[in-house]
Amino acid sequence: MFSKKALYCFLAVFSSSMAIFFKKIALLGNIDPLRLLLQFMIIAAIMLTINLLLFQKKYIIQIKKIKISEWKMIFLAGFFLFAAYLASTYGLRFTTSINYSFIIRSTLIFSTILSFFFMGERMYWQMLLLIVSSFLGVYLVSTEGQIIIPRAGDLFILMGAFFFASFAMAQKIVNQYIPPELISWGVISSSAFYSILVGILFKVNIFSTDSLFIICIIGIFEGLVILFMNQALKITSVTYYYLMTMLMPVINGFLGIVFLNESFKLIQILGGIILIVSVILAQRLKF
Repeated sequence: MFSKKALYCFLAVFSSSMAIFFKKIALLGNIDPLRLLLQFMIIAAIMLTINLLLFQKKYIIQIKKIKISEWKMIFLAGFFLFAAYLASTYGLRFTTSINYSFIIRSTLIFSTILSFFFMGERMYWQMLLLIVSSFLGVYLVSTEGQIIIPRAGDLFILMGAFFFASFAMAQKIVNQYIPPELISWGVISSSAFYSILVGILFKVNIFSTDSLFIICIIGIFEGLVILFMNQALKITSVTYYYLMTMLMPVINGFLGIVFLNESFKLIQILGGIILIVSVILAQRLKF
């Protein structure tokens, strides 16, 4: 029987895995990555707005109390989230969902590096070794040990992981003053705002109904990730949540091999194990 914290963590991880899976299906259908991003971000923002209006009404009155400086941090976090989704969505177009699910786990490693430079957290020699070993794992997953430079798609995902880490840091700062329900709504809404601006700039047809059903599914799953993650972090530790997210490569590995005809070679499995173990040990060391 699942405990409540395990259930919320698993639902967040499962929703994230399903979002990755359906994004890959959409991209295989030659949907423009920018339109895909723009539409699923808007759908996720609408979903969280409805959740706020219907189920989190007690927090609405607190919107007026948010300071200008806090709004700036929310919009900064929203920009980082938008950049993370943009880079990782383009990356997913050129690589497998399995590679994506492994490489995106390096977000924690980037979070550790950024915390050292901008938050004044200590850096242990053990952490440095884990950072090096994690990137070795990323290298093996991406290159299969056959080429020197990782593939473009995997580099985009690595860039996305960096922006996800930057987003987490910005959200952590503002989280000291604002309820997580409002932060989630504000960050996703600001990300959707940036998506609309970019869509207008590049003349993306926001009203296109091509493959809209699958894009709606992606937006719903992305919204569920935020909702379940916040519920989980209310009753459990960040360490426990991140350890549970290590299930994501397992879920996407199964979905990718069975439904998308993706492959994962032995050396990539070794790289994935190195990456996952490094991230787990880094998480334990950090906390």
